[in-house]
Amino acid sequence: MLRIPWRGSSPGTILVVAILLLSLLATLGVGLLGSSLTENMIVLNDVNAQRALAVAEAGIAHARREIAANLDTTSLTTRLGVATTAAPDVAVSGLATYAALGTGNGTYSVWVSNNLTAYNKSPGYAADSAAATDTDNRIWIRAVGTYRNATRTVRALVDFSSVWNPPGTITLIDGAAADSATFNGNAFGVTGTDTAAPTSTGACGTLGASRRGISVDSDASLTALGNAVADNQEDNITGRGGTATQGSYANNGTLSTSTLQGVANALIPGATAIPGGSNSNDYGSAAAPGVFLASSDIKLLGNGKGYGVLIATAGFEMAGNYKWEGLIILIGAGTASITGADSKLYGSLLVANTQGGVTHLTVSGNGGAYFSTQALCRVQNMVCPRPRSSRGNRSAKDGGGDRLSSRRVREIYARILFGSGRGRFPNSIGRFDGHGKVHETL
Repeated sequence: MLRIPWRGSSPGTILVVAILLLSLLATLGVGLLGSSLTENMIVLNDVNAQRALAVAEAGIAHARREIAANLDTTSLTTRLGVATTAAPDVAVSGLATYAALGTGNGTYSVWVSNNLTAYNKSPGYAADSAAATDTDNRIWIRAVGTYRNATRTVRALVDFSSVWNPPGTITLIDGAAADSATFNGNAFGVTGTDTAAPTSTGACGTLGASRRGISVDSDASLTALGNAVADNQEDNITGRGGTATQGSYANNGTLSTSTLQGVANALIPGATAIPGGSNSNDYGSAAAPGVFLASSDIKLLGNGKGYGVLIATAGFEMAGNYKWEGLIILIGAGTASITGADSKLYGSLLVANTQGGVTHLTVSGNGGAYFSTQALCRVQNMVCPRPRSSRGNRSAKDGGGDRLSSRRVREIYARILFGSGRGRFPNSIGRFDGHGKVHETL
């Protein structure tokens, strides 16, 4: 029988079709693989960039702490010493390619420069006049963070008018007019000489340079203060620049009413309210100082003791044998008195009338105020925890090494520079933490 071959059954047709299909699938697979690798690279670059940003922010925070901690010995002008208008950036000593964040966690380098252009955003600041001379306690800090192949830069305008580094043992800030003062007797004492905290528990830091016994922030207030101090009282106010015939007081104020109010506003939410009137209670302890708020006129007297920060928004008087170790912030009425048989403040007193009146100080009897870095350091450790290592904080889910998430890296850097950052008091960039107020980060 004659057979007629079927055209559709030509040898090799199925093989050709199969090869074409496999080629198509291979092309699609290569394309999808390339797309996946590209997406992974984009994600990896983004993670690296976020980590580099976290490293740069850590550099800003580290520089703020370093600069603030050494203002007594290294002023802002000293740090800017080699700056010029053409080359305003000056490297921060010890923070060039800083790599102590741990292996694989990146590095940062930090520079400072003076604020040579006006800051026009609220609250607004005029420009400083010279690249190498600071006159307003504000400088720019620039940090470059590097993580793997990513680099990010953060620039922050920082105000170093700090309550932890006051210009005087007692700092009077002008209200609606020049400050006024009353000094009675010849047994009181105000000294800017750095004095050891009477209670050693929790005291920290080393005794540093003297400062003024009393600081004011205008020539009018300085004149009023000079008129209030009798000739035989001049040597009762000692410290930087003081002599037997000239008390240690000057117009060298670096703190503003808004700065003091801002610090108070940051601390008040976590403060413990205490009753006004005559009060001989103990508050806090050397081992556990606190933050306390007196919202009405208060008179601390008797043999009581206080440790920490006291914020008074009305009148304040310390009398009898009462002792306070730490910081006293007086806003509101701006009237402060240290009187009594043996009342003593070790630390610093900051006074500002924020109600449109006049700031007033009275010192009499055997009352006294002694500047104490150690007493302030104890309180500062409570409000702004000291740096501590993050070793041992990683959990199994972190994956270890470079597998840490960007958020986790930020948390680790926060621990290194601020402590946990999860206490009662805000201590992150942009808020009060005692190490310079950040006005803007770029």
